[in-house]
Amino acid sequence: MKRILTVMACLGAAIALHGQNLILEVGGGLSRHFTDTKNVGAYKLGLGLEFELGQTWAIEPALVYYGKGWREKDETVIYRDENGDPIIDEDTEEPVTGIKRTTYSAGYVELPILVHYYLRTGEAQYLKFSAGPYVACGVNGKMKVKGDADREGSDKMFYSEKTFSQSGIKRWDAGMQVRVSYQVNRNISIGAETDLGLVKITPQGRRNCTAMISLAWHFRDNLPDQLKP
Repeated sequence: MKRILTVMACLGAAIALHGQNLILEVGGGLSRHFTDTKNVGAYKLGLGLEFELGQTWAIEPALVYYGKGWREKDETVIYRDENGDPIIDEDTEEPVTGIKRTTYSAGYVELPILVHYYLRTGEAQYLKFSAGPYVACGVNGKMKVKGDADREGSDKMFYSEKTFSQSGIKRWDAGMQVRVSYQVNRNISIGAETDLGLVKITPQGRRNCTAMISLAWHFRDNLPDQLKP
């Protein structure tokens, strides 16, 4: 994570030295896979560079760190003794059961390229519609498991492993990003966005999906004249 932040800082400094329009973005929301999973928290931190395409259009390539993930559906498991036989509850004479919970976090370095359409709504205020493709590479993450009856010792209670070292989980992702945002003044805009993955990144054929509220700070000293408030 420190290396990623360092790269972003160097990129921002280089952009500033070349007199470009820089956008700093942060966001938070929810992440999951399209089917059979539950939501977990998600966040992003990134830098974008906006270029004019006309009177109301612009294009923005960006470098973003995304914290995504998902949670598997809880499983009912039977606890067993050292011989592998089910442990029986003396009162109910039924096998002792518990809940297995598996959660994945997945950190990605993402490269989206968004096309923006600006619709003026007032003095220094714009409604902005954005869409475009992204590619991403998984760089870190943890699989955390609680209550796994098939493990030994303390691992029955909890253990963790690296997300992208798990069999069948793909590190590379690609998809589409869609965003609607509102520029409230010269420098600040807020928006709602979603990432829709197109790559099946798990053995079950699941795809990433995130929904976020984002906040952007625009360094507009060098914004093209047509887009200046």
